[in-house]
Formats: sequence, structure tokens, C-alpha cells
Amino acid sequence: MKFRNYLDTIADIGLYPLVSLLLFVAFFVGLLWYVLSMNKKDVKHMSNLPLDDGTPRKAILTTFLVLGSLGAFAQEAKPAAAGNDELLLYIVIIIIVFVALLLGAILVQVAMLVNKLNNRVAPEKQESVLFSESWWKKFRGINVSLSEEDKILIKEHDYDGIQELDNRMPPWLAFLFQGTILFSVIYLLIYHVFSIGDLPQAELEKDLQAAAVQKAAFLEREGAKIDENSVVLATEPADLEKGKALFTANCAACHAEDGGGTVGPNLTDSYWLHGGSLSDVFKVIKHGVPEKGMIAWEKQLKPQEIQFVASYIVSGLRGTTPANPKEPQGELWEEGAAVAAPAVGNQ
Repeated sequence: MKFRNYLDTIADIGLYPLVSLLLFVAFFVGLLWYVLSMNKKDVKHMSNLPLDDGTPRKAILTTFLVLGSLGAFAQEAKPAAAGNDELLLYIVIIIIVFVALLLGAILVQVAMLVNKLNNRVAPEKQESVLFSESWWKKFRGINVSLSEEDKILIKEHDYDGIQELDNRMPPWLAFLFQGTILFSVIYLLIYHVFSIGDLPQAELEKDLQAAAVQKAAFLEREGAKIDENSVVLATEPADLEKGKALFTANCAACHAEDGGGTVGPNLTDSYWLHGGSLSDVFKVIKHGVPEKGMIAWEKQLKPQEIQFVASYIVSGLRGTTPANPKEPQGELWEEGAAVAAPAVGNQ
């Protein structure tokens, strides 16, 4: 009785209407089983019965009965409890599927009856039935039987006993050829007359633009992963130009535009307070040196932008000759080693 308890808990739906619905469904299931299990002889006998025994009247009454029974489902819908919505949905889906199967079975039975009635039609009228065997043969291009091939035989046109028939092009092949012509006309109008669609070159350009956007997004994601431990020297001229522009906009106030230094130290010589490697420069730019006035730029610049600035300092400013260079500060830095500096100061 567990399922009954579920039904009782559905809001605003009584148990008795559902029981009557189940009885209604069971009746049609039994009826369907009876129809499918009928003796073939009985079916044949019924198919030969005349149609003047009130069958149209019965069919009309049956139609009204089915439509009237469907009205039982057209009750006013009221909101169900939130916890029972899923169960109610399953019940409705089951009913819909069953009704669809039932209608399909009825249509099959009607088609069988129509087919039996068509077999009683005169042969000359049976040829006009849509999708008949004769129609299918004509559609395939086999509309002449072997016994009547002499009607399409090409006279006096044989070779070594092999004769040729004057067969027409199969309709399916003709339809296919005509379809290609229709397709070409539609293609011409869409792509060359009204320019609704993109030609291959325009489509290629759009694909290249989309690929460029995806590439930029990928590089931005990868650039966000750069830190002082994974940074590498940027060597592309465009990247170094970006680094130069960022340096001029953000760093020139303290280090001079040519890197000679003002408030901050000289960035063109080989003396460094916190190391002169690319990783050291990246770390200083990112985290800053607050006790010496160097702010942290990790909030203002993206990791990849810091990489460009550090690369520009290491490969673009170091070793150049500024207009007014500041005195060396820190330690002499060489690749792989550091030696004592001749002077100290703030950086």
C-alpha cells in the first residue's frame, strides 16, 4: 500500500479519481490485448463485412466517446505540494506515453483495415493508391515486368544476343538531379545575390578572428600563472614595446625615462640592491620594497605585464648610457655571482 500512501499525499487530488483513471487505462490495455490476440480468420471475416450496417454511426459515437473521456483529464489544475511535483510529473508522463501507444495501435489497425478494403478494389483503380506496390516499382524505375519487356525493347539493336531496353531514368535519380539544380539556385541567391551567407574567404577571416580571440584569451590565462619562479625573458619586439610603455607610464617618475634614476636607483648599470636577475627584478616589481619607498605593483599590473616590464629593464635598459646617470648602488651583479659594491644607497 506504499504507492497508495504516495497518492494520498498529493495535494488537492483525491484517490478515487486516480482509481477510476487506472480502471480506464486497464480497460484499454485489455482491449488492445484482445485486438492483437484475435484470430486472423475472424479479422478476415470482419474485413469482408459490408459498411452499411451502421459502422459510420458507430465510428462517430466512438469518436465522441474518446473525446469525452479525454475531457476527464481537463480538470482545473491546482498547485501540488513541492515534494510531490516529481511523482505527479512521472504519472502524467506515463499517461501520455500510454495514450500515444494506444493511438499508434489504433492507427495500425485502421491501416490494416484500409489495406484489406483496398485489396477488394478493382485492379485498374488499385493502381492509383498512394504508395502502392505499383507506385514503388515506378519510383525505382522498375515499372515494366519481365513478361512485358518486349514493349520497351530496342529493335534491331543487339550484339551477340544481348539486347538493350529503352528504360526511362528512374524517378528517384531524376528527383536527385532536379534537387541539385534547385540547391544550386538557392546557393546562388543566398551567397552571391543577396549575400546572406559568407563565402569561403569571409568565413576563413571570421575563423581567423575567432582564433585570434581564443589565442589572446589563452595567453592571458597563461600570463596569469607567471610568478618570480616561472618568469622567462620576453624577447618579442611587441612584448618589449609593451614593457617600455608600461615603464614610461609607471616607473619613469622614480627611475627616469631612460632608466638613469632619480628618486630610485640607476637601472642601467650592473649594481643592484636586490639582485639583477630577471626573477629578482620581477619579484621587486611585484612585491615592492615598502621600507625604501618602492610600492608593490601586483595590484595594478597583471603578471604578464610585470614580465614585460622586467624584460625591458633587463634587456632594454641595462648596459645603456642615460643622460644623467645616478651613482651605483648595491652590489655588483654578474650572471651567477655578486661582488661587493663601491657604494651603498637606497633603491
